[in-house]
Amino acid sequence: MDPNEFLFLILPLASLVLILVAIVLVMSRKEHNIHHKELETLNELMRTGELDKENYSEVLQGLVSKRVIDEKTSERMKKLLERAL
Repeated sequence: MDPNEFLFLILPLASLVLILVAIVLVMSRKEHNIHHKELETLNELMRTGELDKENYSEVLQGLVSKRVIDEKTSERMKKLLERAL
């Protein structure tokens, strides 16, 4: 193997792969944290009695209208609740 080949081909490719792997790990951790926060919010609403099987859709729409959560989060929470209930 020629030293120039290593310096100009292998090292840049290895560094690119390392950067891409780091980005994927950071993005997956961020998605996990968002999912965890949504579940904590749902658990808290169920513990306080504000959310139950019959009124979860209205409660989520109320949170959207108060700008506590956004529309995408509301849809994800609704899907989680439908699976759980």
